[in-house]
Amino acid sequence: MRKIVVVLIGVVLITLGLMGGCTENKPENNGGTDTDGDGYNDTLDAFPNDTTEWVDSDGDGVGDNTDAFPLDVNETKDSDGDGIGDNADAFPLDPTEWLDTDSDGVGDNADYFPDDPTRWEQPPPDAFVQQAAPYIEKLVLDDSQLQTYADTIVTSGGSSGKECQVNALYRDVLMNYTCLAASLGSSPLQTPQEAIQKKDGTCEDLSVLLCSLLYNIGIPSYLVFTDDHVYAMAIDVDTDDLWECAEASLIHEVEDAFGEPMYQPLAQTIPLPPAGVLYIGGEANKTFDGLIEYMTIEYSFQSDQPLHFFVVPTQVEFFGLRDNGTANVTSEEPNLTSKSGTISQMLTFGGVVLLNNNTQTATVDVDFVFTLHPSFYTTYNKDKLTSYEIGGKDAVILDPTLGDYGFPGYDAKIMGEKKVINPVTKHYVTFP
Repeated sequence: MRKIVVVLIGVVLITLGLMGGCTENKPENNGGTDTDGDGYNDTLDAFPNDTTEWVDSDGDGVGDNTDAFPLDVNETKDSDGDGIGDNADAFPLDPTEWLDTDSDGVGDNADYFPDDPTRWEQPPPDAFVQQAAPYIEKLVLDDSQLQTYADTIVTSGGSSGKECQVNALYRDVLMNYTCLAASLGSSPLQTPQEAIQKKDGTCEDLSVLLCSLLYNIGIPSYLVFTDDHVYAMAIDVDTDDLWECAEASLIHEVEDAFGEPMYQPLAQTIPLPPAGVLYIGGEANKTFDGLIEYMTIEYSFQSDQPLHFFVVPTQVEFFGLRDNGTANVTSEEPNLTSKSGTISQMLTFGGVVLLNNNTQTATVDVDFVFTLHPSFYTTYNKDKLTSYEIGGKDAVILDPTLGDYGFPGYDAKIMGEKKVINPVTKHYVTFP
């Protein structure tokens, strides 16, 4: 029973104490001295002679009623009302400023270069950045449909490495899009999606397309401006790997157009009957048609019977040799049982003739390699691949105006100053 009484008394006492604390705003003067008559006894009044103050919460000597920062011992005033105390405010009378990081007398909010004491005014708008802005606005750098489109192109071409992906996208634009002649800025810019749908565009449109496609598969690409064109630029590429990918695709292009592989080996054993004539070479009337610059034949044969050896410029000469014994031959050697060598830079698709003038069948082992050298090497070769160093990384220009045998990094037609701009940061560099 006593425990209950004690608890109840405690509750009553606590309750009374709380009630007293909640209702007391200004303690009554219970007979003590109140010099300034503000209702606070001098013993409780931090300012016994000041009727307007009685508490100094932060102990800085300024009463809470006057102190703009009653809980901050370092601050008492905020003259400009910006929420920063006068002592910490570098501009106590300016509500728009409070910091001056570089101590140049101009507040950080107004200072365009807050960490540089030598300058503070905003520079005038950059004319080149303004020129590039409409093109950058057309770029689409993160789009699921463009990513799928680009992935399809690089996957169908078997392109796995970054350089082969760059080459695949670039070659796709060269081969499948029509580059429309137009002076810079003379026609409205297309979006990448519009260019894909139409399969054509100005060099600006196709460069915007290339830049967007590269970005969507994770390869950074910049825009390159000259006086009369806009190009895309692939960033951070290995130029050796890039040329290998480009060369392989160009050779494939020639093989498709020519109808035959550029490398043709032949190794077998052939029975050659008496008076038989064996021809190893190109078909009759097969011309290089501008696709092939020349052909090289590496040959080796062995025979158990002596043979007559001829080099003929075309299969037509073989037919003449076979049918009437006359032919326009490039070289001739009789009675050979073996021979090996190289016929270099044949300008026609001819070959080698072996004639068996014996009365017995000859068994002939032949090992030949015909190598066709495409004409594109005259113009498009590794020596013509130009790279630019940006941030310590190699970058190459992608010119959408080139023909079917163009490759990434060929910029022989790009003349004059080149300004290269990062479409994300808007930073740019200039190359001669």
